[in-house]
Amino acid sequence: MELKIIALEKIVEDPDQPRKVLDDATLAGLADSIRQHGLLNPITVTPLEGVEGYRIVTGERRWRAAQLAGLFEIPCVVAEPAEDTAARVSEQLVENLQREDLAPLDKARAIQTLKETLAATNREVSQRLGVSERTVGYLLDLLGLPESIGEQIVNVGPRPAEGQLTEKHGRFLKQLNDQPDLQAHLVEKIRGEKLSADDAGKVVKAIREHPDKAEALLGGKFEEIPSILGISREEAPSFSVGGAFLKQLDRIPGILDEIKLEKASMADLPSIEGKLIAARESLDRKLAEVRAALG
Repeated sequence: MELKIIALEKIVEDPDQPRKVLDDATLAGLADSIRQHGLLNPITVTPLEGVEGYRIVTGERRWRAAQLAGLFEIPCVVAEPAEDTAARVSEQLVENLQREDLAPLDKARAIQTLKETLAATNREVSQRLGVSERTVGYLLDLLGLPESIGEQIVNVGPRPAEGQLTEKHGRFLKQLNDQPDLQAHLVEKIRGEKLSADDAGKVVKAIREHPDKAEALLGGKFEEIPSILGISREEAPSFSVGGAFLKQLDRIPGILDEIKLEKASMADLPSIEGKLIAARESLDRKLAEVRAALG
């Protein structure tokens, strides 16, 4: 597979794919998101036979929304035509999961298709794909989200970019499925305030425990939540601005402890020493910055 920028006019929908009912409002919302943030997840296409063009494998909604957004070309993952067998489906899915080429929602759809094709359990699917059963369950959970939100969840690797929706965000957002207006508002809050998944989870928890204050919780800043709930910061330190910063600092000793020197040699010493000195200098600069800001 390869990633290519392809003109929209050269892409067609899959005629063999059962046509989904596309809600105009959610499609327009996705188009607005694409105008603001670009197309975050490439669609997957396969070459057409005999002509210069491509057929959509996954991502038809994104393709249509990109047209509404006024784009002329979009990023696409180009896959080879596949045989319609369970073995081939699982082989492609394993490759996609390893390469992170497929958007989380598309992974979830593919896993669900594989489950139905094989009449398999989550555990059996996880063993076939070589991933944990928990990962399979988490991905399938995304199918319970409104599609307009699920489409916004991106692959972000071990260090999520601020303001993007991750699979973990999705698990918390799913708890508000019965309150779609609040759910959509929280998505905007996550993007606007660049909330981590854990912080989004705290907002959801506060909403569930204090439904009468839901609008105020979503309308105010994250650090204002204690005052909205009528509690002191001492009673709710996790809602302080510095809470996330302190958690990040807590990770530093663990990261250093994980560095193993068994395979290092004397030839590596200058490089190791230089990187550790640079790290110490970064810590000194951050300490000076904190003292200047809070002192």
